[in-house]
Amino acid sequence: MTAARSERSSQRPTISDVARRAGVSTGTVSRYLNGGHWVSAESSKAVTRAIRETGYVANSTARRLRTGRSGTVAFVVDEPPARFFEDPNFEALVIEVGEALAAREQTMVLLLAGDEDSAARAETFLRTSGVDGAVTASAQPEHHLFERIQAANIPLVNVGSPAGLEDRIAFVAADDREGARMMAEHLLAQGAREIAVIAGPEHTPGGTLRPGAFTEAVESSTVAGPAPRVVAVEHGDYTAASGREAATTILATHPGIDAIFAANDMMARGAIDALHAQSRSVPDDVLVGGFDDSAGAATEAPHLTTVRQDFRRIAEELVDALGKQIDGGVRTNVTVPVELVVRDSTTLR
Repeated sequence: MTAARSERSSQRPTISDVARRAGVSTGTVSRYLNGGHWVSAESSKAVTRAIRETGYVANSTARRLRTGRSGTVAFVVDEPPARFFEDPNFEALVIEVGEALAAREQTMVLLLAGDEDSAARAETFLRTSGVDGAVTASAQPEHHLFERIQAANIPLVNVGSPAGLEDRIAFVAADDREGARMMAEHLLAQGAREIAVIAGPEHTPGGTLRPGAFTEAVESSTVAGPAPRVVAVEHGDYTAASGREAATTILATHPGIDAIFAANDMMARGAIDALHAQSRSVPDDVLVGGFDDSAGAATEAPHLTTVRQDFRRIAEELVDALGKQIDGGVRTNVTVPVELVVRDSTTLR
């Protein structure tokens, strides 16, 4: 290797290197690094991949002096620590959002606001830390998290559709309705006719959109034989314990059910535990489907039929949407496609 070649190979990758690898202009890369305004989703993905492949690191100090921004985004999860660490979806989202921000040379700080005092401290931090924006998840209505952040004039994007606030709060959400519809059609095709639903809290998409779309799909079905129906809807809090409790309540009043749809995988696991406690086999006696395709869905027995959310795609869209709002005050709502994943919990032998 010549000295000149060695010198070139040791140089830091530049924006031009990233642009060549991504097949876009240097202007596109620059806009991506400064929030993604006017950069298409396809180009954003190409640039993200090129940054990883080239090892490009932006000169964040110069950029912050030029833009007057801190380069820091807060990820605010409105849950107590125990609940946060129990739910694998939070871990997946935090990792993916952190990586999507890092690709733009932005830093993420994680705030847990699971009670009134914690929510107040989170608000104080947001007002005083100089963060450029916030991503919110699992907002509890009684903590007024959205109102606190908006009152501080901080751009925000929510994970999931914010019930009743869709015209005021930017959000990125999995296609909850389509996922629930696909699950309903699958369970009906497997012969389910007496179906129970374990929904999430009523202020969440899993407590409204998913059970609502599922019930609509069942009631409008034209399958042969006895008309299918949703015989019970119980609300849980997305924990396995609440799924177990809800399923136990359902079985006490509707012992003849042949399927359960739970609005997340953890409640589905709790429902399976309740069924096994009453010597009901899954799937031979009762079919069970979940939502999320979270960690453990494909490894714990029985392997769980579920609706897969693409957490990486959701994270990238969150960062893109937040960048557009920071740059130009453009509020966007994005719905990300989902996929039905069929496994043992609904596959009859």
